[in-house]
Amino acid sequence: MKGIYVTTAVLLTFIAFSIFYDFYQLPKGKPLTPPNYHYPLGTYVNGDNMVNVNANAIVNTLIFGSIVGLGEVGIATVYGVIAGSYGYVVRSIMVRIADSINSIPRIPLLLSIALFYGVPTGNSLKANFFLTALIVLLTGWSVYARQIAEIVYQSSVGIVTRRIIKVVELKISFIRVKKLVINLFIPAMIDGISTYTAMGVIGGVGDPNYPTLTTLLNTASHLIPDWWLFLIPAVFRGALLVLLLILADQLRRI
Repeated sequence: MKGIYVTTAVLLTFIAFSIFYDFYQLPKGKPLTPPNYHYPLGTYVNGDNMVNVNANAIVNTLIFGSIVGLGEVGIATVYGVIAGSYGYVVRSIMVRIADSINSIPRIPLLLSIALFYGVPTGNSLKANFFLTALIVLLTGWSVYARQIAEIVYQSSVGIVTRRIIKVVELKISFIRVKKLVINLFIPAMIDGISTYTAMGVIGGVGDPNYPTLTTLLNTASHLIPDWWLFLIPAVFRGALLVLLLILADQLRRI
């Protein structure tokens, strides 16, 4: 349990600093100024302080991950509980539908969908932040629904059996599903962040109004000599994902 408290404290501190510097604007400077005493992380292509740029990108990254995480787990819970509760033919059909969605190459599908609402801008694709989060979560819930369906099915063995089993057993089933849903949220967040990263790196998908750490990496790909533009966001992205992975693993062991 001590490990969870430490990881949570570090993650919350990381998030708190990001939110603070997302609102508190530090002095701007000459565009593409390397890190120095006055600008510890350097300046961006427009002269913005990279502390603020990275903080804003971290907050947007977390917002995207949270939207996807909540959406995927929410849909998966409803779908999985229905599939697992009814069992038999209903469960078989619903599980096969989820498996079919899982078998579709996700990134090519998402990039194809993004072309319908995105606006090409040279080497990138300007796509609405929230609409992209929506299509990501609508293509990622099925893997979690499968797990929830199996938990519910094994606990209740269909709606007919539920009429004769004890209330205690139903409560145990609910507790197991609740624990699984909580444990799935952070992995679903990571799934959203990683998928958006893949879309950004492969297809240049991003929203200039809501720049994420991936957006910074894409911008920096054309400015390789200016190392602070890609190295620092890459370190922050790695730190964020590692913290989330560690926390998810610790929660799973409880």
